[in-house]
Amino acid sequence: MKKILLIILSCILAFPAFAEPSASVKGTIVDANSQTPLDFVNVAIFKKGSEKPIIGVVSDKNGTFVIPTIASGNYTLRISFVGYNTVKQEFSMSGNAINLGQIKLEENSKKLKEVEVVGQGSTMKFEVDKKVFSVDQNIAAAGGSASEVLQNIPSVTVDNEGNVALRNSSAVEVWINGKPSGLTAENRGQILQQMPAESIESVEVMTNPSAKFKAEGSAGIINLVLKKNRKAGYYGSLSAGAMYNTDANKLGGTLGTNFSYSSQKLDANINIGYRGMNMPSGGWSDRRSLLNTDTVNLHQNSNNLRSMSGLFTRLSLDYHINDKNTLSLSGFGMMGRGSSTNNIDYLLTNVNNNNVVLKDYLRNTAGIGSRNHMHSNLDFQHDFDKKGSNIIVSLGYSSHLMSDSSRYKQTDNLNSGFLSSDLSQAGSGSSNEYEFKVDFTKKFSENSKLEAGWESNLEHQLSNASGYDFKTAQVIDSYYNKFDYTEQNHAAYVTYGNRFDKLSVQAGLRGEYYSKQFTYTTLLRPQEILHPTGYPKLFPSLYISYSLPKSNEIQLNVTSRVNRPRGMQINPYKNYSDSTNISYGNPDLAPENAYAYEFNYIKTWENHSLSSSAYYRYTNDVIQGISFMKNGIMNSTSANLAKQQNSGLELVAKDRLFQVLNLTSSLNIYYSKLDSASYIKDNVVLAKTPQQELFSWNARVMANFALSKTFFGQVTAEYNAPQLIAQGKEMANFAVDLGLRKTFWDKKINLNLMVRDLFDSRRRQAITYGQGYSQTSYSYWGGRMIGLTATYNFGNMKPKQTEKKLNSDSMNMDSNME
Repeated sequence: MKKILLIILSCILAFPAFAEPSASVKGTIVDANSQTPLDFVNVAIFKKGSEKPIIGVVSDKNGTFVIPTIASGNYTLRISFVGYNTVKQEFSMSGNAINLGQIKLEENSKKLKEVEVVGQGSTMKFEVDKKVFSVDQNIAAAGGSASEVLQNIPSVTVDNEGNVALRNSSAVEVWINGKPSGLTAENRGQILQQMPAESIESVEVMTNPSAKFKAEGSAGIINLVLKKNRKAGYYGSLSAGAMYNTDANKLGGTLGTNFSYSSQKLDANINIGYRGMNMPSGGWSDRRSLLNTDTVNLHQNSNNLRSMSGLFTRLSLDYHINDKNTLSLSGFGMMGRGSSTNNIDYLLTNVNNNNVVLKDYLRNTAGIGSRNHMHSNLDFQHDFDKKGSNIIVSLGYSSHLMSDSSRYKQTDNLNSGFLSSDLSQAGSGSSNEYEFKVDFTKKFSENSKLEAGWESNLEHQLSNASGYDFKTAQVIDSYYNKFDYTEQNHAAYVTYGNRFDKLSVQAGLRGEYYSKQFTYTTLLRPQEILHPTGYPKLFPSLYISYSLPKSNEIQLNVTSRVNRPRGMQINPYKNYSDSTNISYGNPDLAPENAYAYEFNYIKTWENHSLSSSAYYRYTNDVIQGISFMKNGIMNSTSANLAKQQNSGLELVAKDRLFQVLNLTSSLNIYYSKLDSASYIKDNVVLAKTPQQELFSWNARVMANFALSKTFFGQVTAEYNAPQLIAQGKEMANFAVDLGLRKTFWDKKINLNLMVRDLFDSRRRQAITYGQGYSQTSYSYWGGRMIGLTATYNFGNMKPKQTEKKLNSDSMNMDSNME
């Protein structure tokens, strides 16, 4: 692997010797009246006297554009934006970088009224360390949740239980507005289900984050960017929708409102959303195992209905003290409630004796629960100059509260429906997290930037569990559990980036000191301290990119990441919701460490763009779920399973066809290898996993099309080939989503129709095996949903360009280092 990397690096460094002199062109675009930056403005460069653009980009949220490599010669710069007069400016290149400074656009009210939209905007944008996907253009997610938004993002998958994975790895961090915001592997499934899709502006996917970011998440980071309008004036919207689940034959609904106000001194945004849903789930499994000397088969058939409702609120205030200082206060909160009913039929037969029935019983579960989450942030930013040098100081606080209670009634069908057991299990938990962060950025020049910072996190979690037997009217001592967990993480980082003609290099180093301590208490034994640990660790990162002629670019990224176990993964608390499959955490889990290498090639045409990524990830002490039979009952926990290697090729393409059709297509082809391992407890080998290898792939296509200037549609299709899991494999699955959007009254009213999972095919089938057993399982969650949402927009604020950049040249990529 080292030889391969050296060859690639040598090739990259060799390119400048054969390249013609070139340099970058940079500028900032603002509204001539309000002086506010304009994002998503089309910037195109033409050879002087030619009408065919040689390259084009769009401005970022700060109004800045950078075109990295322009050869020597005479050119014309053309800047166009719907509702503004087009600006043309001639310039010459002689091998030196040019900064065109501030470019002012004059509004043309006549053009703004007369413009006719004939296509849809770009759904994706490439940047040096991430891909950015616009949610405004995701029609099929209208009225849905953040989970449903993520299901349509290339390389991201969301399973039947709401677990999020990136490139087939669940060791991924999910952030909100660039911060962890208290989301963990345990609570983010519920939080993402409560968050309305309409509150999200874009999704950023970072498969190889730099040293500037927390090292958590060996697979990378998914960042949800919430909407925030910064145009002068006020703007708001009201929305209402209905959702029908065909599997549950139940109706749900959504309500939402948002309001934005912006002036020279103050920016304010408020968002409120309510969701009430009915989600069915269920499935079946067949498990063969040994009982004494006979082979028995346990067949389970389950169906579940979960009713849930949640309120999402968000508020942000930015006070511009002066041109150099800004004070910001932001936060969001969620309050969720839910109830569920679950029925499981169990049938145990003797395979060696003509499948004679040994047991036949029904287990009924009724449960209720609540989850409340909040995150707040106080930020202060001081700008040292107009180049982009600044310091940002942040204080953050997150809180998560949960409670649930379930009652299990089990009846024996072989004994005239006799009530054999009647138990309850209750749990509650709280989590509080405090964050302090300082980020310093120094722009030495247009091509040179230094970043450094400090980050401290303190988190405390407390959970309690208890059980009660209604038949004996006694507390169940073995169900009692108190888990008290504290962790600290202190980190410092530094990154430096520079551009040398066509070559860009960014190197970084992050140092973290991580410590944790937790106690576990039961009624059967006194409190004991488990695994207090503390250790430092370094995480380097390296980014190299080289711009080739004719809008080509290659990149090499090398990073180190970690995935630390916490919460229910290490809590020995036992979940008895399924009496034949008891699950619990493993306090002996160690962190898994990953080393990732990625080589990217990016090519841009006038109406097409292609990103290809060859990646390799090597992981030590992989954390995987593992199962084994003990006293005739399946036990499920987590364990560190040796080493895993993943390599693959990911292709992401954007195509604009016939001015009315935009395609975003992705293909991920990968190879996975998991070494053999044994799970040993108290010197007893409980489970063994053989070495497993698998070649697999998945694909996704999103087609946005315009039926008229006010009528748009979207079709999204995905396919996942069989993939490797611990002790087996998961079978192939596919899904198709549809969406239609019609606008009325000069876009003041939008009507959205969506169909999620058109063929009701988001199902999971898996084959697993272990010592003394083999199992086939099939499950589903959610089912087909049909939704209708109406939105009314009001205000005097100019709509964001993301809503009207529909006839733009934004297919081109922004691949600068800023």
